[in-house]
Amino acid sequence: MKKIIILCITTILLTGCNATYNINFTKNKIEDSIKIYTNNKNVQNATKEVTEKFSEQLGNWERGYEFYKREIYATDKITGYEYTYNFNYEEYDAMSQLRKCYKDFELNYEKDTITINTSKEFLCQIYYPEVNSLELNITSEYEILNSNADKKKNNTHTWNINKTNYKQKPINITISKVKKQQNNPQNKKNKLDIQAILTITIFILLIIVLIIRKKDQKQR
Repeated sequence: MKKIIILCITTILLTGCNATYNINFTKNKIEDSIKIYTNNKNVQNATKEVTEKFSEQLGNWERGYEFYKREIYATDKITGYEYTYNFNYEEYDAMSQLRKCYKDFELNYEKDTITINTSKEFLCQIYYPEVNSLELNITSEYEILNSNADKKKNNTHTWNINKTNYKQKPINITISKVKKQQNNPQNKKNKLDIQAILTITIFILLIIVLIIRKKDQKQR
């Protein structure tokens, strides 16, 4: 296992890699998931000499991730690691990897809202130049009121950070602590039933009115 770890990290250091950083805000915790990965061909083509030369960099690469759980992350096309940790709100303000990536990092956990505001430059691009690009996703079970994200889909807001834009990539986001209402299938069904009943009732009333008018005309 250690040999595989060294091989993978070595390859990443030599060829560059990509990363995905997922942050999920829940009621009592913040779930961090950081995936660092490279193409499978890069891993397969790494030589023994290369592995031995750069294995010493393993410790430096993982510095700051000591409390994260690390697992091999692999698909048919990519290989890497996933680091996960569940923070409480006090821990996140002091210990999160995101805090380490900005000179100024402000997390406010208030009565009605959660806000994150950072300085402009994403410093982790300087600390880890081997990372070609990072996709940062912030998701919450609460409603996200606003953000300066590059992309917004449902309740996930995404920032794309790379070597050309990292100096102008602040994170600004405001999350409501009022939980979003979920669509209840039963409520939807009840609403449709009421609409159907009203439609049928109106239709019957129109028929009754037409019948009465027709009788009146005959009597005349």
